[in-house]
Amino acid sequence: MNRYTLFLIVLFIFAPSVMRTQGQTDADSSTSKNTGAMRISVTSLDINDEALNLVYEIRNDTDDDAWILAGWHILSEVTSGMDAGLQMAEDGHTLTIRARFNRPTKVMAPQPLYGRFVRLRPGDRQTEEIFIRLPPCPASQSGHVGQQEQGIKHATRLAIELGYFQDNLSGKKPNDTLVSRNVFSRRNERLNSRDDEILIVDDRLEVKREDERVIRTVIENIRIPYEETRNYTRKIKSPGLLSYEKIEIQYKPSMLEYFFPYKSQQSLLSPDEKEHLQSGRNIVLNDKQDIHTVAEYIPNTRADTTVIVGLPVRYRSHAEVVCYNKGKPFLSFSIRNDDEIVIEGKYLISFKDLPSLKKLTPQIQAIDLRIRCAANLKNLWYRLHFYNFREALRQNDFFIRSKTLYPIPSEWCDDIPRLYPTLGGGRTSHWATKPHICPSAGEGKNHYAMNPNCKPDSPPDMVLLFETKSGWNQHGGLELFTFDNHNPKGGCVLLNDGTVKFIRTKEELNKLRWK
Repeated sequence: MNRYTLFLIVLFIFAPSVMRTQGQTDADSSTSKNTGAMRISVTSLDINDEALNLVYEIRNDTDDDAWILAGWHILSEVTSGMDAGLQMAEDGHTLTIRARFNRPTKVMAPQPLYGRFVRLRPGDRQTEEIFIRLPPCPASQSGHVGQQEQGIKHATRLAIELGYFQDNLSGKKPNDTLVSRNVFSRRNERLNSRDDEILIVDDRLEVKREDERVIRTVIENIRIPYEETRNYTRKIKSPGLLSYEKIEIQYKPSMLEYFFPYKSQQSLLSPDEKEHLQSGRNIVLNDKQDIHTVAEYIPNTRADTTVIVGLPVRYRSHAEVVCYNKGKPFLSFSIRNDDEIVIEGKYLISFKDLPSLKKLTPQIQAIDLRIRCAANLKNLWYRLHFYNFREALRQNDFFIRSKTLYPIPSEWCDDIPRLYPTLGGGRTSHWATKPHICPSAGEGKNHYAMNPNCKPDSPPDMVLLFETKSGWNQHGGLELFTFDNHNPKGGCVLLNDGTVKFIRTKEELNKLRWK
């Protein structure tokens, strides 16, 4: 399903609950054991004749992790998108940009919806932006859109309202997490960073909706035209791509934040690599094949293009693309969150299977393989911590579910995939064995080994799994470790507490706890 079809579904489902949170403020939503609070502040607002551009900062001044609702995910490979709805308050003056997990339980979606939550650690802050083509198309106070279209009106207040949880959503202690089995799902294994993201289905009983908190801010004394209408799409003549001689791509704020925004990802980079990617903001494409790849982003020149209008586009990073013909700029557009396009600064283009800019950016490709390898080990850690559920069923002992168990080291590669027939994966499915394969190691069905000295109650910093040459059910010590699966040389290790590190030298390897 197209993610903007999904977005419209979410918009209509959640509109009836709009007024339950009107009037809630930062102070209302931050009452807790913490001395600090979650805060949101607008740093830039630009409203012109065609679009609204908004920049705001979220700060976590509490002592706990905050998991902020970033968007909605459905049966799709896309797990990086961000979403927000737009509603008009009963007063007829306040437009609310809103991303909330809470919804009326009596309303059923046509398919399960998963909220994607992004972690903000204590003391950290993050910047987000919102683009809206004017006039926007908010849901009316009755929860429907455009039942009686009344032409252009104007809002004088703009509110931003984001839902979040402060709890053990990450599953760092899997047997104590609110979302338990949901953490170990196939869908969560698609995420870019399981330390910093989680998908939670919207009907999970473990997540109590009254525990959802809200950060909110209001901008007064503004004038925003809006229109209550069902017409969220429009046809424009497609700009298409001609035989361009050069294409420039500028990453904002940089390649580092665009491709690897999370701390868990950046921890796998050396200081020099981080500095290189942070200073790398521009690439130039002259190769015909690369230009053909960019052409995949723009629909056929001869056909009309369907664009999305009037809905918020929420994003944390973007890339500006400029295409040159005969030495002059001919076409420009931006790519938000690496999965959606805004063209001419005002129209949102959405179509299926938008290719990632990763394939056009050689500077990040080896690092991307390393981070995907680390993600494999993190997924295996979650699978190992779900092994007790299988054993509870096999031994018909419910109390085993409260313990952490590891399989026998000589059989660990056999035992872990056996979990997944009960979860819809199938014993021989590609998904069941995918985390066993390092994406940069070449052929083989498993590139990791288990340290037999590591037990569930071993110290948190003891090595549990580590990279090795291809082989099934491998187990042993540092003599099996390989530096050859990656370029530049190095290998990933998984510690008992779920931390993943990238080891570059024998000195680093010897300093790890193996016994």
